Amino acid sequence: MGIRTFAQRRRDRRRTAALARLAAHFDAQLAAAADMAISRARRTATPTARGSVTVEDVIATAHEHFGIAAIPPARAAAILRDRYEHREGALDLTTDAYRGDL
Repeated sequence: MGIRTFAQRRRDRRRTAALARLAAHFDAQLAAAADMAISRARRTATPTARGSVTVEDVIATAHEHFGIAAIPPARAAAILRDRYEHREGALDLTTDAYRGDL
């Protein structure tokens, strides 16, 4: 491991920044898909039964709306948990995002 030039360090910084932007964009798309799945579950729920939103719903919505093909279920579950709690989903919905085997 020799001495790295200024150009190499700059290229590495740019690559790291680009990967961080890509990861943030992916998370934003998953959050939007989770919000859509939660909204869909609320619309289809009946007054007598609680609605349900699953990790698979989030994955399917992300694939349908954003064309994302490979979504780790654990990442989708983490985003769903975050959006579920943020949107007070526990009041009228159930979810499988808290299962440990995802």
